[in-house]
Parts: sequence; C-alpha cells; structure tokens
Amino acid sequence: MSNDLQVVAFGGGTGLPVLLRGLRDTVGGGITAVVTVTDDGGSSGRLRQELGVAPPGDVRNCLVALASRRRLAEVFDYRFEAGADLRDHAVGNIIIAALTDISGGFSEGVQQAARLLRITGKVYPAATESLTLVVRHADGTVTRGESRLREVGSAVARVAVEPEGAAAPAEVIQAIHGADVVVLAPGSLFTSTIPALLGAGVPEALAGFTRPVVYAANVMTQPGETSGFTVADHLRAITEHVGTVVTDVLVPAERLPERALSRYRAEGAAPVETDREEIERLGIRVWETRLIREMLDAEVRHDPGRLARAVRKVARRARRAAVEA
Repeated sequence: MSNDLQVVAFGGGTGLPVLLRGLRDTVGGGITAVVTVTDDGGSSGRLRQELGVAPPGDVRNCLVALASRRRLAEVFDYRFEAGADLRDHAVGNIIIAALTDISGGFSEGVQQAARLLRITGKVYPAATESLTLVVRHADGTVTRGESRLREVGSAVARVAVEPEGAAAPAEVIQAIHGADVVVLAPGSLFTSTIPALLGAGVPEALAGFTRPVVYAANVMTQPGETSGFTVADHLRAITEHVGTVVTDVLVPAERLPERALSRYRAEGAAPVETDREEIERLGIRVWETRLIREMLDAEVRHDPGRLARAVRKVARRARRAAVEA
C-alpha cells in the first residue's frame, strides 16, 4: 500500500481533524474530507447569524489539519481575545466568510481557503448550503439547532437537517465513487458524524459502495447525547439514519487510566463498551487495536498516526482480498 490510497472521511468537531492529521502523514494527497455544517454556536454561529454564511469553524479545523503552509495555518487558528465584535472569532472563520462573499458560494470560498493554505487533499462541506439540525428526542420533544441539543437533557431518538434534500457537493459523490475506503471519524454521534452523512446523494452513494466503510468508534460516551451507548448502539444509530453501510469498526485495545476515567465520570461520561457479539451480529467486523494518544493529561484522545495506520490496514486487507478473489 503506497500513497495512492484514496480515502473519503466524514465528520466534524475535533475528531475529523485528528484523523486528517494522521492521514496527511500516512497516505498523502488522496484525502477528501466531508465536514458537517450544522454548527450554530460560538464564532461559527455568530457569523452564520450575522452574514448568512454556512458555519466555517469545523471546515477551518480540517483545512488547518491538512495545511502545508503551517505559519498561515497558525494565523487561521488565532482567536481575538479583546474587543466586543471580534472577541472569540477565529481569524480563519472570518477569512472563509470573506472568501465565500467574494466567490459567491460557501463551497467556492472553502476551495479558495484550501489554495491559500496549500492543503494536502481536499475539503468540502457536507452540503452546498447551511444546514439546521432538527433533533427528535426520546420524550417526543423536537428542538432545532445543534447548540440546543444538550440544553434539553432528553435522549436523542433521531436527527434530521433542514432544508430537507440539501445536496452534497458533486465532488463528494465523485470522491466516494473513486475511494478505496470511506471513514466515519470519531466525534459527536448526532451532531458531527451523522449530520456529515445527510447531504442528499451521500446515503445512496454509500449504499452502492463496495469497499470498506470504517467507523472509528468513540472512546467515551457524551452526556446528553450518547449516555449509556455501546459501540453497537452507535452503529445502530448510523444505520437508522443512512442505512447498512458500515462494514468495519475500529475500537481501542487500551485500558484507560483511572485518572482519566475519574475526570470523565465527574462529567457524566463513561467508556464506550465494545459489545463484540452485538457488533458482529450486525455483520460488522471488529478491529481492536491501539488507537489512543499517550496521555500526558487526563484527556482521552485518538492518536492521529495510530488511527490512520488502522484505516490503512483495513483498506490493505480489502484490496488483497479483492485481488485474491
């Protein structure tokens, strides 16, 4: 397996950039990142409300992760700490909003930012327009907006996006058709992973995809979103929204240190249980391997290199099996 591997990665938040950093160094330029555009909080939410631009924050994080011009990437990540209007805005968010205005479209603005940063690979928003997350909770209540999900406190039954039928960029569908492997990055299940898959055309393209679709499972549950979820529960939620597309799941082999567990326990989170028999009952292969970053603090995070190497291993196995067949 050389650097000719074509990878399409879906997600948002902090999980997708971690995966992209590993892929940048492991597989080279054959990367297409597809990034959720439902964020309505913080700097992204303010720009979305004031300028009508799709939320640029998650996209910015992915561009920075793949940037060759590292000094400029640092500028993109800089946040203003003073002033009223600029406080907490990331410079890159403002630049992407400006490029969107100049070019006449969010996807076009993102591509111009990608050229500025000379990224390795490609980054596209999950839809060609800004999306609003619609959450149906287990108690029957419905909320609109990603930032309101955790305020409600009731378990999530299902999510959707508005406007319904908003299309994914054509380049995303083309990238899926030409991919060796599709990866669903770790991250918030109902606010990053699933929304990134809901651009019109994506579920259909994945349904016809004959190579591995790999889910990098979350290590910890997320209070207000996936409390009590096992790995199989995460997989069932993905299936309920986009169909039976996942073929393989990556789960960590490491035991987490007590100092990390106690910190998360205090926040209402717990390790996501790998219920192997349930996963295999779903027809999904389980890959248990070292995935966690060496912890110098109490935060549990995936290691970019380990995650990317695990993805490459799954793709290599599938390619070898196809040749032998």
